[in-house]
Amino acid sequence: MKPIPPLKYFFLLLAYLWLRFDLLLRIAFGNNWKSRFEFMAQLFGEEDAERFLAHRVNLFLKRSLPQTPIILPSDVAKLTRGFIKQRVTSKNGRQRRRKIIKQLIFWATDPEINKENVDSYSTRSAIIQTLLNVIFHNSLYEESELILNSLQSIVFSRVTYIGHKGEPSPVVHDVILSAVSQLLVRHFSEIVRLRDQRIDKLTTIQLIKELNKSKGGTGSLAFSGEIGHKHDEYRHKFPLSPRHVFLLYRILEHYTFSAWPDSREKAISVVNNLESQLKTSLKSLIIKTKDE
Repeated sequence: MKPIPPLKYFFLLLAYLWLRFDLLLRIAFGNNWKSRFEFMAQLFGEEDAERFLAHRVNLFLKRSLPQTPIILPSDVAKLTRGFIKQRVTSKNGRQRRRKIIKQLIFWATDPEINKENVDSYSTRSAIIQTLLNVIFHNSLYEESELILNSLQSIVFSRVTYIGHKGEPSPVVHDVILSAVSQLLVRHFSEIVRLRDQRIDKLTTIQLIKELNKSKGGTGSLAFSGEIGHKHDEYRHKFPLSPRHVFLLYRILEHYTFSAWPDSREKAISVVNNLESQLKTSLKSLIIKTKDE
């Protein structure tokens, strides 16, 4: 079917606007378009008049559909502030916090939202940054689990016969790698600190035993080498739980095989530095602690 010539379309549009908005015609005909259509058909031909009006109806229907929102980094910052303000001691506060995490993850993964915004990668970067930094550091165990499990579908992207699956932007992947690396470095730094602290305590206890023994004492100690802790839902923050360390390591290991050289080199460097600090294979250590 041939399109309506541009000049003819222009005059059709002028006639349409006159027939639609002229006050006298509105009073005379109301919303009845039969007489208006007949008038346009006489001037421009029935086929072109019908096609033009059908096109106007389609435009109206498209405008009536809900518009896909444009999500900006400022929207991410607003939700992050909302997360921090919620009280973890109330049921509603916890529910609201989980809802915020799910909303951020939805914004990062929904194809329609990201298709509408040409700079959507910057928004996704902001989402990853807040999920793995501010929100993760202030999250409860279940909230951390939700974040790390949701990251799996973002990180482990692949190309399939039906299109690209997962995060397409190397910028966003770099943000993920940096945030995951920071969490693992902090976790294992705390592990080393606790290990050294335990060695120091054992050394101190042994010295006191020897001192008491040399003085003819019984060797019993007047203090405990262990510090008691109240139950605290945030205690999993450094060192992290074996489950969360495993999920983070999976992501880090994935990037050691990345198609992007910068990401691959950075991930390998992080693994090497951690193994140098721990004096053991990172993979074997994580698998061992996961199975325990």
